[in-house]
Formats: sequence, C-alpha cells, structure tokens
Amino acid sequence: MKKAMSYLFRWQPTKDTLAAAAAGLVVFLLSWAMIPARGLFLLNTLLRDVLMIFLVGIAFPLWYIRRNRENMADFGLTWKRWYLYLPINLVLGGLLLLMFLKEVPLPADFQLKAGVLFRISFIMIAGVFEVVFFYSFQRSYFERAFGTVPAILVTAAFYAFHHIGFQPEYGKLIMVGIMYALVFRLGNSALLIFPFFWGVGGCYDVLVQSKVVSEFTAPGLRSVILIVLLSVVLPQTLKRLIPEAANPKESIKEI
Repeated sequence: MKKAMSYLFRWQPTKDTLAAAAAGLVVFLLSWAMIPARGLFLLNTLLRDVLMIFLVGIAFPLWYIRRNRENMADFGLTWKRWYLYLPINLVLGGLLLLMFLKEVPLPADFQLKAGVLFRISFIMIAGVFEVVFFYSFQRSYFERAFGTVPAILVTAAFYAFHHIGFQPEYGKLIMVGIMYALVFRLGNSALLIFPFFWGVGGCYDVLVQSKVVSEFTAPGLRSVILIVLLSVVLPQTLKRLIPEAANPKESIKEI
C-alpha cells in the first residue's frame, strides 16, 4: 500500500523539476506578452510561434531530454504499441467529435475552405508543442518529483494558464488538461492523444466552440514558418523513434 501511494504522491524534487517549472513560467510569460502585442503580426508571430511553440515548447524539451541522455520512450515519445494506441486514439477522437456535434453543432455555413484548412494546420502544429511540452516533458518530470496525481494537476494548470494571451478560459482548460494528461499517462504514450483525440478537441474548440479565442492572422504562412523551423529539430528525434516502428516484434514482446 505504501509503495502504491508513493507512485501517486511523493516529494522528490530535483533540478529537472525546476527546469520543467521554469520553462512553464517562460511559456506563460510569452503568452502574457501577447496581450499587448495583439494586432502586431510580426511581434505576435515571434512571441507565439518562434519563441513559445518552437524554441521553448519543442526544441528545448527535446534538447533537455537528450542532454540528460534519457530515453524518449520514458517521456511517452515512442512508437511502441502503436497498433493498439492509435486505434484507441481514433475512437476517443470520434467519440469526442460526436459529443461536440451534439452539444455545439457546426454552423450552417461551415465549409472546409482553404482558410479553415490553414487554421487547422496551424492548430495541429501547435498541438505538437502542447503534447511534447506539457504532457511529455513537464508531466514526466513533475511525476518523478511529486507523483502521478499532483503531476497531472500541476501540468493541467500550466497548460490552462499558458492560454492567457489568446484563450483565457482557465476553468474549462484545466479540465481539458487533466483529461489529456490522464489519457496520456494511462499508456505513457503520445499516440493515445495525438493526432486524433487532441486534434478533434483543439480544432473544434478553436474553430467552432470557443467564444473568446483570439483570431490568428496568416495561419498558412505561420504554419510554413513553423514547419521550416521544426525541420531543424524533428529529424534527429524521429531517427531515434523510427527503429521502434521498424521492429514491432520487440514492442509485442513487451506487452
């Protein structure tokens, strides 16, 4: 019983805990700085896309994990059990979409035109940031320090309040953060929530449901900028993950 409780709650903070919390604070401050930058395209793109999403949100966590010589799989960044987790991910996404369609139906004039598709592309790239930074990087280090339950709650709080500059719906977003962090943790895999489960939630909320989310201009151009930036850091990470997908027998043996 005592051992089980130590998984749920503990107090073992380290320098890694401080790094995860400090990075979360930087993300919050960058989002907060977006408030006076509204309407200023170049400054907003610098703050959100280049600094928050790419540099602090994706490049830093991946660099930090590699610097510590840790296994990406320990942070849920793995292809292991993809044949199981991706179908679950798809089902969860489908169920969430059905719930959204029932509670907040699509507007009668909604169409998947180029503008909407560009916005979806930007949202999905931002989703890579959220999955890597909050549910993989922060949650993992917080869990080592505080246990599973506090880690999920603290991660959800960081996730919710990082929206201060563009979607200040903290109560709803804390619950969303808890939901995604919990599902991610059940299998310790990003493949349980991304791309389908997270994608439905993020896209439907921003495009249809939310009434307070800020408009983002030139989503197509900003998506291209982010793709170019990510092409610098993601290939090395993918090289470390591809061998797992190429040898599924090892993953089957681990079940």
